[in-house]
Amino acid sequence: MFVQKHGLSKTKIYKVWKTMRLKCYGSNIDNRYKGKNLWICEEWKDDPVAFVGWAKQNGYKEGLELVRKNKDDGYYPKNCVFLEKNKTNKTHGMRYSRLYNIWTQMIQRCINKNLDHYDRYGGRGIKVCTEWMDFEVFAEWAKENGYQKNLSIDRLDVNGNYEPSNCKWSTGVEQQRNKRNNHYLTINNVTKTVAEWAELSGLPYKTLQRRIYTGCEEENLLAPIGYQHDLLEINGEKKTMNQWAKEAGLQFSTIKKRYQRGVRGEELLKKGRLDKKNDNQLSFDF
Repeated sequence: MFVQKHGLSKTKIYKVWKTMRLKCYGSNIDNRYKGKNLWICEEWKDDPVAFVGWAKQNGYKEGLELVRKNKDDGYYPKNCVFLEKNKTNKTHGMRYSRLYNIWTQMIQRCINKNLDHYDRYGGRGIKVCTEWMDFEVFAEWAKENGYQKNLSIDRLDVNGNYEPSNCKWSTGVEQQRNKRNNHYLTINNVTKTVAEWAELSGLPYKTLQRRIYTGCEEENLLAPIGYQHDLLEINGEKKTMNQWAKEAGLQFSTIKKRYQRGVRGEELLKKGRLDKKNDNQLSFDF
């Protein structure tokens, strides 16, 4: 399968890669996970060197376990993290909760160099305090400080660390107003931040942001949720961009960036790099 010897066969991290492949593609189906969404990204699937390189940059140590943050999704950099086995088996019963997902994303944006927005967090020296590296400690702080399902963690000082003295729970609008790089959006010759448009229209901030990223026409940006522009049509079939990404075995960010560059149709779902000369460039005022 490999043209060159990678010299990893006897290493423990190589065994992690092999185990990951067996879970997804092993010939003995009784020993495989049954989830239909279990897959490995093209970057890792047949290249242990790429996986090992990512692992070394993202906290791998002997004894740690490779864990998918979203158990209904596959193995790819943004969905994977290394944790101690005693932490992956903890009985807090919140592995699939929203709060647990917030915790893992908070850590990842500070340590995972492969994330698109790493430069705004770990790349600027922002860290998660030592006590919050334990989920149960973080969960206890969250409950004592007003956590609710409609709130997100927000830093009071955007240049400070994730720690009790610098964090609170905020609504989406409050959090977006606190960002260093607020985006502005012009609709009908009126310019406001995306957060302000979301507040005025009653739309969730993330819904409006997604519409901008996927190239929604200006007149439909503030349309009610469920409007057909939330779906991406390819070959006469309409699905969300995230659904197309999963089916094609690509990262959501890959398809999103292609769409922003003007790529349409089946070209959006092609594996590997596209010829930039064929891209029709699009731009948005935000």
